[in-house]
Amino acid sequence: MSILIGLLYVVEVVVCLLLALVVMLQKPKEGGLGGVLGGGMAEAAFGADAGNVLIKATAILGAVFLANTLVLARLTSTVHQKSLMANEGLNNAPAQQQAPALPEPALPAATPAPAAPAAPAAPAAK
Repeated sequence: MSILIGLLYVVEVVVCLLLALVVMLQKPKEGGLGGVLGGGMAEAAFGADAGNVLIKATAILGAVFLANTLVLARLTSTVHQKSLMANEGLNNAPAQQQAPALPEPALPAATPAPAAPAAPAAPAAK
């Protein structure tokens, strides 16, 4: 199955490159996008150039690209049937899990009160 998927990926890339090449080889009919937005759209779609080899090649390559993409999507979705989150619900049991008890804060050790400073010695009389 993986060999078929790999082969279809190669076909997908080749068809994509050929489709891009065929589209770029076509000669614009009224200066690019001006023909699409102008009044000659019906003539461009149904005119005498409908039998052009490049137009037929574009249609065929587009159909092959679409069909190949759909087949690849179907094959790759059946290869990976399980979701990454499929087992997530199994890990959480319905019963409440008891949270670990927090340790009680340790009381500071009793330290002896600091000794009162000794009274300063009286200055010696001269």
